[in-house]
Amino acid sequence: MEYYRYLFHVSYDGTDYSGFQRQENSKSIQGEIERALKGMTANSYTIHSAGRTDKGVHALDQTFHLDLPFEIEIDKWIKGINFRLPSDIRINKIKQVDNRFHARHNAKFRVYEYKIAKKESDIFNQRYEVYIENFNIELAIEASLKFIGTKDFTGFSKISKDKEPIRTITEISVKETKDYYYFKFVGISFLRYMVRSIMGTIIAVATDKMSIEVIDEIFETKNRMLAGKTAEAKGLYFKKVIY
Repeated sequence: MEYYRYLFHVSYDGTDYSGFQRQENSKSIQGEIERALKGMTANSYTIHSAGRTDKGVHALDQTFHLDLPFEIEIDKWIKGINFRLPSDIRINKIKQVDNRFHARHNAKFRVYEYKIAKKESDIFNQRYEVYIENFNIELAIEASLKFIGTKDFTGFSKISKDKEPIRTITEISVKETKDYYYFKFVGISFLRYMVRSIMGTIIAVATDKMSIEVIDEIFETKNRMLAGKTAEAKGLYFKKVIY
């Protein structure tokens, strides 16, 4: 049967969701999108994402592809799906792609961002940032450099025994504004909790709870117990995919 493949760009507030991936007994981003698609077409469809996000993690520009047995009017579809989605999930863009394109397999790099506030959060932004008291940005930057490159990230992730732990981080950079520090992570792919574990370790070093030399020890021993406390999900954003 002939089909047409479309790439969707979606943003979401992950606070009230168990993560991107569909789960049987909890609310997920994928589940809500597939429910909206069924409500719009009266058919069940499975979407294929560029990557998964954990419980509570947000997305600025996540992508997924979908195969349909008909061509669509893009503007009408964006409006129709968003009408059926919760207000904390928004489809921002749809484009038709080659049938050989795959949202996950064709991704060259994935970009995450972690947002640290310089002052205590108020009720209007507490879901979207993390405030760290006595945060030494110079130490944080020095610590972040140790994670760049191709390394075994067993000690900075939660992985099953059959999962490949070698990952490549090509860039970790920091942008400072009046109110925030933004930590940008660019990599080919990331393990479960990897960015948050790295960020938690950077925070531990930057608040004098851990010596920077411990990072080398964790890479050598693969002992996750030595890493800093996993950073809170609410500060992490799936920023974009580079194809």
